[in-house]
Amino acid sequence: MPRVRTAQIPRSSPRPLLPLAVLLAVFVLSGAAGLVYEVVWARQLVLVFGNTSQAVSTILTGFFGGLAVGGWLGGRLADRVARPLRLYGALELAIVVVVLVTPASFGLIGEAYRGVYEQVADVSGALALVRFGLAILALAPATILMGATLPTLTRFLTRRGSFVGAFTVLYAANTIGAIAGTALAGFVLIELLGLHGALLVGAACSTTAGLTALGLDALLGRREARAGASNGSARSVVRAGRDVEAESRPMAATGSGVGPGVGPRVDRAAGRGWTLALVLAFTSGLTSLGYQVVWNRLIGAGTGSSTYVFTIILTLFLVGIALGAVLFGLLHRLTGAVRGLIAAAQIAAAALVLLGTATVLASPQSPFLGIDPRFLRALRLFAQNTAIIVLPTTVALGVTFPATSALLREELGHEGAASGALLAVNTVGAIVATFVLPFVVIPLVGSPATLAGLAVTNALIGAALALGGRSVPRPVRFAGGLAGAVVAGAVVVSVVAGTAFRDPTVAWVRAHGGTVYQATEDEIASVVAGDLGAPQLWVAGTSMTLITVDTKLMPLLPLMLRPRAEHGLVIAFGMGTAFRSSLVAGVTTDAVELVPSVPRMFHWFYPDAAQVLADPRGRVIVADGRNHVELTSRTYDFVVVDPPPPIESSGVSVISTQGFYEAAKGRLNPDGVMMQWVPYGQTLDEFLAHVRTFASVFPQVRVIAGPGGAGFYMLGSDGPVELDPAAMRSVLERPGVVADLDSAPDGRGRDVDQWVATIQGLVWAHGDALRQAVGPGALVTDDRPLPEYFLLRRLEQPHAAALSLPALRALLPPGATP
Repeated sequence: MPRVRTAQIPRSSPRPLLPLAVLLAVFVLSGAAGLVYEVVWARQLVLVFGNTSQAVSTILTGFFGGLAVGGWLGGRLADRVARPLRLYGALELAIVVVVLVTPASFGLIGEAYRGVYEQVADVSGALALVRFGLAILALAPATILMGATLPTLTRFLTRRGSFVGAFTVLYAANTIGAIAGTALAGFVLIELLGLHGALLVGAACSTTAGLTALGLDALLGRREARAGASNGSARSVVRAGRDVEAESRPMAATGSGVGPGVGPRVDRAAGRGWTLALVLAFTSGLTSLGYQVVWNRLIGAGTGSSTYVFTIILTLFLVGIALGAVLFGLLHRLTGAVRGLIAAAQIAAAALVLLGTATVLASPQSPFLGIDPRFLRALRLFAQNTAIIVLPTTVALGVTFPATSALLREELGHEGAASGALLAVNTVGAIVATFVLPFVVIPLVGSPATLAGLAVTNALIGAALALGGRSVPRPVRFAGGLAGAVVAGAVVVSVVAGTAFRDPTVAWVRAHGGTVYQATEDEIASVVAGDLGAPQLWVAGTSMTLITVDTKLMPLLPLMLRPRAEHGLVIAFGMGTAFRSSLVAGVTTDAVELVPSVPRMFHWFYPDAAQVLADPRGRVIVADGRNHVELTSRTYDFVVVDPPPPIESSGVSVISTQGFYEAAKGRLNPDGVMMQWVPYGQTLDEFLAHVRTFASVFPQVRVIAGPGGAGFYMLGSDGPVELDPAAMRSVLERPGVVADLDSAPDGRGRDVDQWVATIQGLVWAHGDALRQAVGPGALVTDDRPLPEYFLLRRLEQPHAAALSLPALRALLPPGATP
């Protein structure tokens, strides 16, 4: 492989025209803005397309696809302009304009999706294609511009300098910015300013980057003019990593070295380097994003899927990638053996995955609830364990992508096209990872085996690179190939022997003496049915529910308010308890469940599950609950919502916000009733925000504590919500209703009159007394998903009052009666 030519600084070299640190700071801001946009847009588009894996992957594909197209086109454009720094500044400012209009454009996308939803929902694959097309329309304008920034700035820094150095240092700077953007958005901005406010902060970063670049370009133009007048053709420019005296060099006779068809001619060595660079860029994107997808599942198992879990994993992932890029820059200065560096990095990544999985990824974490006084300690412990798994591997992975630039010959005039092509192909690999793994590989073999497969891929790539290094002595080549083969073999043996790469939930249940009935994994989550003292359902390692009277009452309470109700909707299937109880009470019922495998576990908890599912009055719909109420034309007499615990789980707020309640209200028939379950595990103030939000949509609200002691029912309607004893008895006396309630372990064998007395005695508040108790304050909205983002509140009020029925009753005005 030809060595990269670099120009050295003569001792008499004049001072550089632009400071490199300022340019890198500009690109750090650009990287920070990009991740803020990604986090916010993904959340906003989930509200449009739903919280399913298909929808999320569609959003990511739209985002990454725009980056790929932007990298490819932007690189070629950068090679054709005389002032790429000015082009870069213009791109950043254009991004700002697009970002500021995204609320309006996303609204139009939502209306378009709503308009075609029912027409194509039953056509196989049609809805996915519609989502994909609309996601591209929504994200392409901004992401194409964003994708063009790296090759444009790379072209500027390498006009007469080192392509490898420029590409590496810019990639590292952009990734450092992405780290800052991820951490700020996840830990601070969304809680403090909301999604829209976080978007404006990102826009401010892009504006600063763009204006600074334009200012630097103008300054450079004036200085170059003065330097040209005094020094003729000699000019000083900034070069990545060091200052370089300008040196006019003609295009090499062998061609551009950045790919077939790009330059005048391409020799065989250049063509081989180009092909290998593209292959490695693709596999780098594939395996890196693949690890992120799988780690999110395995490391996050049992934590309750807190948004802080994913923020920590992504932040550490990006830290490792940035450190790997910096490490490559340092090692590349010491050696020109690029293939050897990549081979060693790939083998090391596989070995580190095996080591981390065997030593740390053995069982799921405990859920860290914000209300727990040990929350911050649990968060730190999780970050430490995650760092052990993620950081070493991603440092090794981070070497590969910037190293691909060194496989191309150092030529002038096509640096933008080269960097753009590498970025585009790398991003295509990331797109494949976000689609193929969750929809094909993981449902087929599971996350642990998928993780092992990625590690084997890295090990074998490393072995092949080591063996193919013809300029390396044969013993060294053989040793590298052997090392890769040994690591790959060790991974396979550990999978077969069960010593590593295990389902953490299954391992945890068995380690605690429990029985696993069935374990599976689909495109959304791992699902385990088992027994740990009582039948339980674990989704993503977190226990979702038990068979409890609280759940059996969920459809019965709206019926007690409206005994003539005929059609009901249950959002969140769980063990199937509320769906079954609604059918027992004689109501035609739809049940919506997000995780496809959950309804398949129904038979483990109820022996009559097959008969229940065969009941023509019942229908189970695998979809996002919010998407269903927003897009279906069906109407219901009551809507029951049972969000999965804990209340702070990422995405749960989607079915707990003011916008969701308004959408659900739109699906209710006149005088219909909505029931929203709110579990314990939050502060008193946070619970009041939930009730306040619910009451902002429904004029009549009644809140009742669950007899099982797990949480509260919020009942809302445009009509009265009075618990009339006669109406309550008419529901309880229906065939099978009381027997169904008594079948719960905490049913306590009550008769009809006892149930009436129990429910009436658990009412907290309604009417004016309720509104006075909750008072004014924050609402849970789509823009401010308060339950998911609470870190700053915990730091500010570490001993905030916990939710309890006595504490709620103390808030009622004197003389108020339930």
